[in-house]
Amino acid sequence: MTARSRPRHASNLAVPLLAGAVLSVLAPLGTDATGLPLRAVFWIGLTLAGGIGAWTVKWALDRWARRPLSVWLTGGLQSLGATAAVAPFVILGLKVAPWSMVAVSLFYIWVISAVITTVGMLVALNRDRADGRPGIPTRPPLMDRLPMSLRDATLYAVSSEDHYARVRTSAGDHLMLLRLADVPDLARPVEGLSPHRSWWVAEGGVADVSRTGGRIVLRLHDGTEVPVSRAGAKRVREAGWLP
Repeated sequence: MTARSRPRHASNLAVPLLAGAVLSVLAPLGTDATGLPLRAVFWIGLTLAGGIGAWTVKWALDRWARRPLSVWLTGGLQSLGATAAVAPFVILGLKVAPWSMVAVSLFYIWVISAVITTVGMLVALNRDRADGRPGIPTRPPLMDRLPMSLRDATLYAVSSEDHYARVRTSAGDHLMLLRLADVPDLARPVEGLSPHRSWWVAEGGVADVSRTGGRIVLRLHDGTEVPVSRAGAKRVREAGWLP
């Protein structure tokens, strides 16, 4: 564990610990009949278990999700993961109670998990901003003009075709009515440049930059080769894209 990662793990642990302490004092779900020390062990244990469940969901999404999910969907899935991690303890503790009471208790646990997850996400966002990271990514306005299946994809490039423009993304391409001159503004905050008068290329869309016969060629992640004009070659060099 690096020195930089220690504060990150400490803050991740602080949220469920603080939530458990607050719940120990508030004593919801009829736990007020139990003494404070035992109540604290119960609630802090549950919030830590829920934190592990939420963290597991986040880890799985970061590892296997094909495209970034919205903040609300991520938070919702994390709250369900937290509830699933806590559910065995709740069911075991209420094993002699009617199933209706167990269901109501799990619903309240989910509400509490959603609140804790939201607080945790806000803490993580503020931490990322303090570290100079973008935190929650901002989707370029250009992507909002695409079909739903492409909106959360990674923008690769835009090429002009007569009066239309072809927007190339990690999930496919789409032909639309668009002026190439408007692309740099619509693509913000994505960085890119125009290597040719009929192309605009996002920096993150470039897989390789090569020279062929004295000419520079950009290859996108989807295999598309983008021509580079003389004026475009200067922009490519100034941007530091050449190896």
